[in-house]
Amino acid sequence: MRYTIVGTDSPQKQIAMRSRGSWIRAFLPATLAAALWACAGPASSLVLVQQGKPSCTIIVPAEKNSIIQSAAEDLRDHLRKISGAEVPVVSNGREIKGVRIYVGVAPSGLKLPVDLTDRQLFWPDGYLIMTNGERLCLLSPRPEGVSNAVYGLLEDFLGCHWFTPGEIGMVTPRRSVVEVKIPGGYRVVRPSFEMRSPWYNGNAGARQTPEEATQMNLWRLRNRAGGMQGYAGQDWVSIFPKDLQEREPGLQAMINGKRAPHGSEAQICMSYPRAVEIAAGYFIGLFANHPTLDYYTFSANDNDSWCQCPDCVALGANPAERMMVFTNKVAAAVALKCPGKGITTLPYSSTIEPPVRDLKGESNLYPVLCSYSMEQVKPKTQENDWCNTYRRRVERWMELLPRAWSYDYIGWYPGPWTLFHKLEAEQEYYRKHRFTGMMPEYLDRNLGTDVHAWLSFRIAWDKNLRVGDLLSLFYPAYFGAAANDMRALYEKFEKQMLATGGTGEVMDVPRLYPIPLIEEALTRIASAKRKVATDATICARLERDENCLKLTRLWLDFWTSSASFRRSGTPEHKQRAAQSGLSYLQLLDSLDGTLTVGKAARGYVASSLEALNDPGTLFSKAGSFQYMDGLDDGGKSFQAKSRSGFSIGTYGLGLAPGATGEVVYDLRAGEGLKFKEARLVSMYFTLPLNGHNLVDLSVDEGRTWITVCRDTPMAGGTAEYELTKPIAGTRQFLLRFSIQNSEKEILGMDNWGIAGVVE
Repeated sequence: MRYTIVGTDSPQKQIAMRSRGSWIRAFLPATLAAALWACAGPASSLVLVQQGKPSCTIIVPAEKNSIIQSAAEDLRDHLRKISGAEVPVVSNGREIKGVRIYVGVAPSGLKLPVDLTDRQLFWPDGYLIMTNGERLCLLSPRPEGVSNAVYGLLEDFLGCHWFTPGEIGMVTPRRSVVEVKIPGGYRVVRPSFEMRSPWYNGNAGARQTPEEATQMNLWRLRNRAGGMQGYAGQDWVSIFPKDLQEREPGLQAMINGKRAPHGSEAQICMSYPRAVEIAAGYFIGLFANHPTLDYYTFSANDNDSWCQCPDCVALGANPAERMMVFTNKVAAAVALKCPGKGITTLPYSSTIEPPVRDLKGESNLYPVLCSYSMEQVKPKTQENDWCNTYRRRVERWMELLPRAWSYDYIGWYPGPWTLFHKLEAEQEYYRKHRFTGMMPEYLDRNLGTDVHAWLSFRIAWDKNLRVGDLLSLFYPAYFGAAANDMRALYEKFEKQMLATGGTGEVMDVPRLYPIPLIEEALTRIASAKRKVATDATICARLERDENCLKLTRLWLDFWTSSASFRRSGTPEHKQRAAQSGLSYLQLLDSLDGTLTVGKAARGYVASSLEALNDPGTLFSKAGSFQYMDGLDDGGKSFQAKSRSGFSIGTYGLGLAPGATGEVVYDLRAGEGLKFKEARLVSMYFTLPLNGHNLVDLSVDEGRTWITVCRDTPMAGGTAEYELTKPIAGTRQFLLRFSIQNSEKEILGMDNWGIAGVVE
């Protein structure tokens, strides 16, 4: 899982930006920055365009800044879209007549109603909009705040909206007179969250053209995403690179009794005496060189390969506690040398379970709490085992942490994501527990995900906004005469998803989006298109949603046929699965470059098509080999030599109370080859409560068996077990998994794999 840098320029440009203090001096004369000017009374009104003719000029700082310049030019473009007027953008306002719109620069002699350096008023990227005579001023301590002021003016006062990325998602009013009324003469606007960063990940953005990427970034900018400046990735590898570990072997994590230099595939030894010094030095240098950064990442690499040395184990009762002890030391060292700067930490995977001790986080920590391995569809405020566990963890963490940003997963499924009201319930919960930011990761792009992100932008900026009110604005503005049809369609999907629930796995898709519901939705869109046939823009919006639903329908065809093949292994089902999978990919490819849909499901379909011709457990080429099976809907278990007792279920091989399940695989090396080494990998093989499990193998075709492991819990899909000693030098061996269940139904096998070398 990767995170995104928050800001309006590229990461390189952000890091190169000037210090915050210098920008304040660029925008305002120092003697005016703290001046106060109280303004009360009726709304102050300025006419910017009169009968389609410009009666204003946009003025920007003489000292160029790409963020401010881009925002000013976008303001000019929007005024043209609204009225047809061509408003000039200049950097010298001495000879300009009419209303002067000052963007990021204050006119000489202006007195401000508030202190622009007041952190409580503007942190981190808030702004001031004010009128004074024939002047409209858009000001902020930061360039990002000035940009937000431009889009706040356009949205809150001029009625512009950017519901989805690209021109297709833009809604601008049309009028020949453009007038701005500021109640009381000014407004100070501060975001209610210091971090507002919904983002589409690499799966959602795969195969995206540069033009599409630009449109996505501009959409975020216009919706005032952003907040604090920094980076929050999983990136110990940059602080403790492999070459450094080679120079300082004590920094290397001890795994299975051995230390070895690691890059991103393992953590480091947190108890190494110089580890804190190295990390603190990294941040001290970083913040000295890039003073505009508010924080930077200190989140561990994306794996659970923690150092197992006695000193690291002694740091705490669980991985989270050990990580927090180490992180706190680094944070304290950074605070001494870099006041006002922070570092992130990420409770995730094995560190999501909170510390046992009352270990208070340092005040300059910016933790990102991840909704890892849980219910992803129903609201986290509901009463069920997944959500109850999540809330227990959150509330315990918030007893220890100074703040937190939420990290939720959105839209894993190749289908609609219209869970709009869930968003409001969860944001209210987070605010109640002192969260100060949100950075959800959108894993796919589909019907509803853009709208969900737009709602996220809006309520993260203003906590008083209600989702219901925003949707009442969205539907008629975006769909016109088709608004009622599309509201009903979106709400029906929302109702179905909330009633079903799911944990983010693709096998939930047939339950979330039953075929009759998809077909009903396609019929409704066809009817809606007829109502707006003369409006090309609204038709394009409907066609985008229609294409998403067509893809979901094809995906369901593929799932059904490939599941039948997984259960039966028959050629007929194989051919049907291949045809439906290719149809899905062909439609998906035809939509490239249209900002229509993400690509998260592409990899699943493509790999599943390859698996249709999987040679099974015959490894015919010398070198490394690997065989993996998720066992969803039976997976590739039809390739096993035998299977008994287990039932095939949506998530894998199930086992009834009191039953015994057994599955045997026949693993063979190709002609003239032998196994050199092998190990079990990615194991999820249940040990039932009051029951038993067993993994054994045979090198003599089942006449005798060697126990690999007995009564061993293998949950989580990460366990590994060595098989090399008994199988080295053999051409064939049998591998048997068996479970003796006890009193309740279980998921016996959910995932298994084997990897090694043949020669």
